[in-house]
Amino acid sequence: MLFIAVCFSIVATAQYNIIYNLEKGGVYPQNQTVVSEQNQIINGMPQEISTTLSTESDYIVQDIKEGVYYIDIMVKKMSNTTKTAMGREIIASDGPVSNPMNKLFNNMTTYPIKITMNNKGELLSCDNSAQLKNMTEGVDLPEMQLAQLEGTMKKEMSAEKLTSNYSQLTQILPKTEVSIGASWGKKITINSIVSFESTTTFTLESVTDEFYTISTTATIATSENEESDVMGMKAKCNLAGPLKGTYIIDKNTGWISSANLEQQLDGNITFEKSEMMPQEMKISMTSKTSTTIK
Repeated sequence: MLFIAVCFSIVATAQYNIIYNLEKGGVYPQNQTVVSEQNQIINGMPQEISTTLSTESDYIVQDIKEGVYYIDIMVKKMSNTTKTAMGREIIASDGPVSNPMNKLFNNMTTYPIKITMNNKGELLSCDNSAQLKNMTEGVDLPEMQLAQLEGTMKKEMSAEKLTSNYSQLTQILPKTEVSIGASWGKKITINSIVSFESTTTFTLESVTDEFYTISTTATIATSENEESDVMGMKAKCNLAGPLKGTYIIDKNTGWISSANLEQQLDGNITFEKSEMMPQEMKISMTSKTSTTIK
């Protein structure tokens, strides 16, 4: 019994240096599906919206210099499905190019996003200039509408926002060695349609010969009465909610083998009166978002 107790003690206190260990020329796939269910009340009128965003990507390690990975992210396939009371709309990179938005998505699968990253997952640079430059190539829309679309997309896909979004997937590893049961934290800004502050805690739950299991909990919230530019209109946002999930990390590479995340948000968005909107509009909303990575 004493021997067994000692063995358990050794396992419990073992230290693990969890890092990325990628190979030059290596291709590391990451397929992600995000399903969001929203219940909104717009000026007293209820509305339900369901969206499913799916992407299939390859992270291709082009070079490794002084511990820094030079990676091309190739989005191979992407689609967005929106369901409302008005019906269903599907935009897909492999859909008919006669649909201008399908062509836009298709263009985004043609050019890589170039990033540099250290072995802890910290993004050092993010360059999607080729993608942005050619994003509207061949998109058949009236000139003014095309210019508006291009302006919106360039804003939503800025290098700053992409760095923030990709960091949520890469920068989840501890900065120091940890034992089973140990936790580490991270505070980040999530740049979406509005900006959220996230306080996240990660915990190493278990270790096998092949995988690390890491759980995560977080509180996500906008700053109180956060003022944002939403679709060209000024809005005050008050949204907050919890997030929880689990990552399964490949022990040899540090790459995410699979993950499941659940997030809730509650609050409201108030659009100010403007030329585009003759009267103030308040949207109360609750949402549940499930993210699956494999």
